[in-house]
Amino acid sequence: MKSKNWFWGIFFVSAAILVVVNQFGFFNDVGLFSFLFTLLLLPIIVKSMLCLNFAGILFPAAFLCIIYAKPLGISNLTPWTVLLAALFGSIGLSILFHKRKYSDFRFHHNNCRHNKNENVKNVINTSDENVISCGVSFGASVKYVNSPEFQKANLSANFGSLKVYFDNAKLSQNGAEINFNISFAEVKVYVPKTWNLVNNINVNLGGVEEKNSGGKSEGPEILLTGNVSFSGVEIIYV
Repeated sequence: MKSKNWFWGIFFVSAAILVVVNQFGFFNDVGLFSFLFTLLLLPIIVKSMLCLNFAGILFPAAFLCIIYAKPLGISNLTPWTVLLAALFGSIGLSILFHKRKYSDFRFHHNNCRHNKNENVKNVINTSDENVISCGVSFGASVKYVNSPEFQKANLSANFGSLKVYFDNAKLSQNGAEINFNISFAEVKVYVPKTWNLVNNINVNLGGVEEKNSGGKSEGPEILLTGNVSFSGVEIIYV
């Protein structure tokens, strides 16, 4: 099912539930704006739960606690207590449950070389397999992809900055996939202008921007998938 169908399906189901609950007088102190904001947050939480995007779960939940603090009797916990709890919870759960996703990156740490053009400590520029994984947590890193027949990349970033260069990668004739798992981070991805990108990324309170696009090409498709929450991703054609 397409992501748009998921979002609108959950949106209207949530609307139906809230309309019924409101008739019982549970949320008489909540205005129309808060009601509409709730309808936007609930689909984000559900979608984030499906892919274990902890920031996408905890921060919308914190905002809901702030909105419904009075009816729920938790006014003494809002807003800063629940927001800090969401922040620390997102960090802790991301470290615990996404630890394996960073293993490849950390394995290559000793092979990193400093590049004068990049103001970061970790620069990875080694030969790659056709399927790669790299990520960063609480830091800044650069990855140069040198796959002889690139098929898939898994990119992860949490509370950090990541740059990935695909201009030296040789694309598979069957196309490829770039999967994003980004929370509270800045990511820049550099791709050749001849690549034909198809953007299917789920974005929650963030943004994905394409720059210097030369238009659609006739080559194999590169599918962009995954989740971006509270982050910015730039796709830059070179």
